[in-house]
Amino acid sequence: MTLPSDSAAPSRVFGITPSAEKRVSVHVITGFLGAGKTTVISRWLAEKPRHERWAIVVNEFGQIGIDHAAWAGSEVMIQEVAGGCICCLQNMPLQLALGAITSRGDIDRLIIEPTGLGHPTQIIETLQAPHWQAYLALAATVCVLDARMLSDARVRAHETFMAQVAVADALLFSKADVLTASERATAEAYASGLVEPKAMVAFVGPEHSGIEALKMAPRAPRQQRRSLLHRPLAALSVADSESAAETRAQAAAHAKVPPYHYHEAAQGHFIGGWILPADWLFRHDDLLTELMSWRDAERVKGVFHTDKGWVFFNATAVDLAVRSSEYRSDNRVEVISAADTDWAAREQCLLACLAEASTAQPAHHHEQ
Repeated sequence: MTLPSDSAAPSRVFGITPSAEKRVSVHVITGFLGAGKTTVISRWLAEKPRHERWAIVVNEFGQIGIDHAAWAGSEVMIQEVAGGCICCLQNMPLQLALGAITSRGDIDRLIIEPTGLGHPTQIIETLQAPHWQAYLALAATVCVLDARMLSDARVRAHETFMAQVAVADALLFSKADVLTASERATAEAYASGLVEPKAMVAFVGPEHSGIEALKMAPRAPRQQRRSLLHRPLAALSVADSESAAETRAQAAAHAKVPPYHYHEAAQGHFIGGWILPADWLFRHDDLLTELMSWRDAERVKGVFHTDKGWVFFNATAVDLAVRSSEYRSDNRVEVISAADTDWAAREQCLLACLAEASTAQPAHHHEQ
């Protein structure tokens, strides 16, 4: 049996039977690293209509998923795709996640949060593929943007940044509560200067989440462009895709038994992370001091068990968020940096923050 071709809608997609009773409204929420996508989505979850059932597909750039911990305890279906970008047209984990969500039949709205370094055009093309049209309805695409990034010419000229803005129906400038008047003016000038004006431009923060963007009608269907280097979906079999996905999942689960560490280079960045047992207790104040010293990286995000409770930590060069966490399955942290780092030294500094009662062992290392 082969996967559905682009010319016909299948009755079964990727070995999962979708429900055609209603189409799921799908929103792609884009934004560069540190733009505040996870915070915006968290505020939407707090305001979502009670009669709607939501699902989220979250894509972590690294191998250790952190964002799903931010939504622990919420009544939402979360599908995590870690270990790379879901932008490829043939990304099997994304296709399987879509199949799992559409098969439920009770999901009203799906939010897809790609990695901050992900190119959104290919995701939109995947959602527009003919075999998904009976089950998915592409709704408004939203780009979350930290207005302070506009002062960095490297960011404004970055191909992915420009692509994220270009595909968006709505542009939300995050962290409105900390923006200066000058930064707001720069953001407004940037939005008004776009070749294709956005249907919605807003500043969002604690007082305004911008959830109304989800009610907007999307622009006319985007034209699909595909490289000839892409292998047609019909060339892959369901058995092959499921087997490959299962093999990858089993390998990942085996490799990431805590204590676990990995680091790798991808898309011009250096990524590393740790998963540590839940009963390893950190000294809260010493841990935060250590993590603050890591802010030379582009992003540090993690969840920790401390002597003052479980905490969620998220920091960039310009932002810091520390709050309590409902996620308590393990300690985990991931670092994304523009420059390579001494991962062994970082690990030793991290372990030095453990409370004396905790028994720390060196993490199992996996280097790519």
